[in-house]
Amino acid sequence: MEKKIKLELFRFDIKTDYLPYFAKLLVKIDSQKSLLDLLKIVQKNVLEYGYNAYGFKINGVVVFDFGLKIEDLIKNFGLEWKIEPLNPHLAIKDLMINVEPFLQKLESLKQVGLDELAQDEVQSVLKDMEFRGLEALDIETQDIKNVFLLSFLPFAYATPLSVENSEYLGEAYFILVASLYAKHKTPKILETICKLENGIFNAQNLQTYLFPPNAKFDKCINELKMIAFEMSENSQVQALKSKLIKKVNS
Repeated sequence: MEKKIKLELFRFDIKTDYLPYFAKLLVKIDSQKSLLDLLKIVQKNVLEYGYNAYGFKINGVVVFDFGLKIEDLIKNFGLEWKIEPLNPHLAIKDLMINVEPFLQKLESLKQVGLDELAQDEVQSVLKDMEFRGLEALDIETQDIKNVFLLSFLPFAYATPLSVENSEYLGEAYFILVASLYAKHKTPKILETICKLENGIFNAQNLQTYLFPPNAKFDKCINELKMIAFEMSENSQVQALKSKLIKKVNS
């Protein structure tokens, strides 16, 4: 069945525009088609409209599976969609954003094994793939590791705090730290997330801002938060713990 969807499309080109703006477009599309099909229609109507594989936001919620059916998206978002990049502050061309700030934020995790984690994950994926020339692929390169790290980009700017506060480490950072801690279980890894100003104790509910919603990420972050609260040697965390204990006992 064909549906009409009213789109408000975020437009910005860092090379030519001073400020972003929104373009309105009415799209007719079969409800059995995919989100990717809709994006192709947009590109036919809005010349060179930019997007990439990391996803974007519909009505403030992150969508990154381009295979989703239009009928499922309509059930969740209705027939009027405001389409924006993951983080408008980092927009470079419409829905495409500058990924360097995210990668730079992860640099500090290289001291506690991030490169090793990325390499192991890439190796695991490649072992499941069958094609000639696999042995020639250099999995040691940072570019290959970055492909793995950027797969977490949809979670990096899903919550309002992660968009508005560039100093906040963010939910994607916490998920990666949880993976590192599960592997190594060292205090040094925990300390990367324990600053009260920008760390894990500020984490927001990620599931609220993802479609389809997925509770596993929040469960992962909440478990890590409890571990950090119990085991962190950070003086601020210890002071907070003492304050809460006194409040409970009073």
